[in-house]
Amino acid sequence: MRTLIIAAAVALATAAVLAQASKNFRGLDISVGSVERAGNVSLTDCPPGANTVSSTAKPGEEFAVVTLKMKVTSGYKPGAIKRPTVTDASGKIFNTAVSFVDVGKIPEFSCAIPFRVPAGTKLKSVQVEIVSLDLPQ
Repeated sequence: MRTLIIAAAVALATAAVLAQASKNFRGLDISVGSVERAGNVSLTDCPPGANTVSSTAKPGEEFAVVTLKMKVTSGYKPGAIKRPTVTDASGKIFNTAVSFVDVGKIPEFSCAIPFRVPAGTKLKSVQVEIVSLDLPQ
């Protein structure tokens, strides 16, 4: 019985991290869908469009692919959005080649945004302009 209670508590804690509430930026609700690691990635713009460039990690590096889920609300204010960044546990900031393009034209979408990082880097958060979202560990 004790093992079952512990397992349930761990499952609830994990679900709480993954179901982090979205944060709003200029009428755009943003939340984290997942974080995955990859050696090869597509550098598609967000929302996904015609840009089909791809990239391969160098030895000792990997891509941390952060999936952002976005919903355009009725309060959305169009305008340029800077490229997102991620921050690791030590505070180092990593950039991406992916850009936000025509964000308001699709009401709800998700984007897999790759960040080139040293292999094994522990990421803390993702930033979109002034919004910061914690990343699941």
